[in-house]
Amino acid sequence: MEENITCITCKHVALPGGVTSDETTHIIIEDGIITGLFNQETDMVKMAKHHYAADIVLPGFVDIHNHGMGGAEDLVNFWQNAEYTQQRLPKYGVTSFLATLVFPETCFTDGTMETIQFVESIVGDSSRGAVCQGVHAEGPIVNDLGGLPKGNNQMSMTEFNQLLDSMPSCKLMTISPHIDVQSGYEKINALVQRGIVPSLGHDRVASEAEILGALQAAHPTQCHVTHLFNVTNFHHRTPSLVNFGLVDVFPNIPGYERLAPPTVEIIGDMCHVHPLTVGILLKARCFNQIAFISDCTAESVPGKKLSYSGRTMEVSADGKCLFVSGTCTLAGSCCTSHDAFKSLVNIFHISIGEASAMVSETPARIAHLKNVGKVDIGYRADLLLMDESLNLKQTFIAGKKCFDFDSDS
Repeated sequence: MEENITCITCKHVALPGGVTSDETTHIIIEDGIITGLFNQETDMVKMAKHHYAADIVLPGFVDIHNHGMGGAEDLVNFWQNAEYTQQRLPKYGVTSFLATLVFPETCFTDGTMETIQFVESIVGDSSRGAVCQGVHAEGPIVNDLGGLPKGNNQMSMTEFNQLLDSMPSCKLMTISPHIDVQSGYEKINALVQRGIVPSLGHDRVASEAEILGALQAAHPTQCHVTHLFNVTNFHHRTPSLVNFGLVDVFPNIPGYERLAPPTVEIIGDMCHVHPLTVGILLKARCFNQIAFISDCTAESVPGKKLSYSGRTMEVSADGKCLFVSGTCTLAGSCCTSHDAFKSLVNIFHISIGEASAMVSETPARIAHLKNVGKVDIGYRADLLLMDESLNLKQTFIAGKKCFDFDSDS
C-alpha cells in the first residue's frame, strides 16, 4: 500500500473558497487522488513512500480558453498535434484546459471536423501532459470577429446541431446575442439542453434587450462572458456585455427579475486589458465569478510569424500578444496562467488563495469540470509546488510529476 502513497508537505496551501492556510500541511496522494490533508505528522504521512516539500502548494491551473501553443503551420490546426501543447503546459502550471476551437466558413470541409475528432479522442487522458477536459467552441455564431477567422454566423439549425453532435465534450460555446435573437435564441436553447454553457461574446452591438433575452433563454443556467472587454463595447447609458459583466447582483428593475449576472473571463496578459481596467473588475466582482484565461495562440517568441486561416500573424516585440501582421488587431495572447496568477498577487495584491481560485477553482466550476481545480479530498492530485517568490518548481498531474524546474533548466 505504501508504494502508492505520496506526501507533499508545504508551509502554505491554497484551499477551496479562496482560503489560504499558513499552517504546515501534509497532502496525501493515493492512486492519483488527494486522500488526506493533515496539519500533523500522522501515521499516513510517515507511511508515504515518496515525499516532496514546497513553500506553497496550489491546485493546478485550469485554462478554459486556450488555442494551443503551436505544433502546426496554421493556428487552426494546432489541436491536430495536441501533444505539442500538452507537454508544454505543465511548465506554466496548467494541468487542465479546454481546447478552444474556431470555425472558418468552410469548417465542414477544411479539416476542422478532423481536428474536432482528434480533440474528442484525447479528452480525459492524463498520460500526454496537461489534460484536455473538453472543448470551448469560440463561434461560429458571432457578430464581431475580432481576430477570429470569418465563419458562418447564419448557420442553419441542422448544421448547428451537426456541429454540436461532433463535440460531445463541448463545455462552453461563445455566441453573440445580436445574432441569436434573430431566431428567437434557438441556438442558446440548444446549448442549454445539451448542458453546454452559453458564453456571450464577440458582440459590440448587442442591446440591453438582446442580452437580457439571452440570459432569460438560458435561465436557470448561468451564462458566461468570453474575454470581457475584448470585442465588446462599454457605455454608461447604453448597457453592453461589459456592463452586464461588471455587476455581482442585478439592480431591482424590470426585466432583470430572477436573473443572475454572467460569470466572466478575462485575458491575463495585462495587454488585452490594461491593469487599471483589470483593477476595476477585481473591485466590482467577487473572485468566484472571475476566471483568468490565457487566450493562448502561440508561444512567447518575439517576432515569430505563423498562419491563421490564410492570414499572417506575428508575436509582438515584447512576446505578450499575437497580432494580425501589419495591423493593430489582436488575435490572442502569448501569456500563461502562471503569468496571470503572479500578476494578481504582485500587481493587485490579491491573496494567494483568491488569486489561485481565479485560475483554478472558478474556471473549473464555470465549465462544470469535476474533481479538478481544488486542493481537496477526492480531487485529482493536480498540484503546483512553488517557492516563496511564486516561482514554479514542480507540477504534478494525477499524482505524477510532469515538470521539475531543476531537471528542466
